[in-house]
Amino acid sequence: MKRILFSCVGSTDPVRGLRDGSMLHIMRHYRPDKVVLYLSAEIREKDAKDHRFQRAFDDFEQRVPDYRPEIVRIESDIRDVSDFDCFYDEFGKYIRELQTAEPDAEILLNLSSGSVQMKMTLALLSADLRFRTRGIQVKTPEKAASKAQRTTDKEYDLEAEIELNEDFEADAPNRCEEPRLFMVQRETEKNQIRALLDAYNYEAISMMKPLLPSESMTLIHFLQMRAEYRYAEAEETAKLLGRTLPFKLYPIGKDLHASKRIRKEYREVSEYLLCLKLLQKNGKLTDMVIRLNPLILRLQKAYLKSCCDFDCEEIIDHSNGHEYICPQKICAYSADLAQYLPNAKRVDINLIFCMRLIAYFGKNKTEEGKLFYKLSKLNQKHRNTSAHTLNNITEEDIKESMGISSKILIEKLEKLLKTIYGDLCAPKLFDIYDTCNAYIYQMI
Repeated sequence: MKRILFSCVGSTDPVRGLRDGSMLHIMRHYRPDKVVLYLSAEIREKDAKDHRFQRAFDDFEQRVPDYRPEIVRIESDIRDVSDFDCFYDEFGKYIRELQTAEPDAEILLNLSSGSVQMKMTLALLSADLRFRTRGIQVKTPEKAASKAQRTTDKEYDLEAEIELNEDFEADAPNRCEEPRLFMVQRETEKNQIRALLDAYNYEAISMMKPLLPSESMTLIHFLQMRAEYRYAEAEETAKLLGRTLPFKLYPIGKDLHASKRIRKEYREVSEYLLCLKLLQKNGKLTDMVIRLNPLILRLQKAYLKSCCDFDCEEIIDHSNGHEYICPQKICAYSADLAQYLPNAKRVDINLIFCMRLIAYFGKNKTEEGKLFYKLSKLNQKHRNTSAHTLNNITEEDIKESMGISSKILIEKLEKLLKTIYGDLCAPKLFDIYDTCNAYIYQMI
């Protein structure tokens, strides 16, 4: 993995007390591929007079010939290095630019050089999950406040300090340390986010307002809308994300013969099924079963159209947002069907009626027909009761009615979509939440 060191430089750099300053010591032991130096106005002026940093780098390269990092300088006009507020946004901007240019790189932050305010700012950024950073502290050789002459003093002898640098000796200790406080803080927040992702609780992550990469937060907001079946909002947000993600948010198969209406219908029912899948994964079985009814009805009608060549529109009326069974249309459509359904009434089209249609077309003994029958049984026995009482539906209730677990039920519904919509179904769709979660894991 490529490493980039972002380091302020101050009155202890490049060499002080015949020892590496913090910036040079991190270079020695971490070997970053790129070193970005941030110089305040005072340090920039000191460097302009004696070229201290370039001379230190030249000496380092002569003694360590196999290491040639890229050096980048950021020369600031800031003179009041005690102003905390002026550094936070500026350092965040530079680190964001580095990460955008090198998204796979790890950014090392020098927590021991510069003013107290500079060091505090970089310490905060080392715990910021928006960036792939690692904070590094360099202890003084005395393991206490150093009494060595500062590099900004008039008596500072640059040539002697560089030439007599004792950190080039073979037994010189490694004084770099990664403060556990920031690592623990960073890891704690990561674990909180991972736990909520594992529970598909995107709303809770949004309420935390964690410091995550902007793309990750946009993806989390998208998943929240999608999980709540806020269909249009999710699609609009997906347009922003689709340009950068390495996978499709709405994977769909290639069926050149599918009409726009069928494609739209497939998108709606598959998205609804994904919402039910999340309810099942989180053990919210009562909500899952209550919300099954409209999906089953849509799938029954789609199954009749796709596998029985029968369009329910032929025998229903629309009024005030309802779909009513029309006995007159049944008679006009087929005398045989009217005889098979002698007691048809003008009521809302429902699961039992569609089940009778499936039986009329001889599909009630198929795998799909048996599944629809069991789903109707589940709906009759548990959905209506749970919708009007305080009773919860358990895994045992589903097994009793369906003969299968809730997980297998969802898998069978996925298979049913494949039967109805054929090549439009892309298996990756049904794992899209896990795919997105895994991508967010990587981003943090």
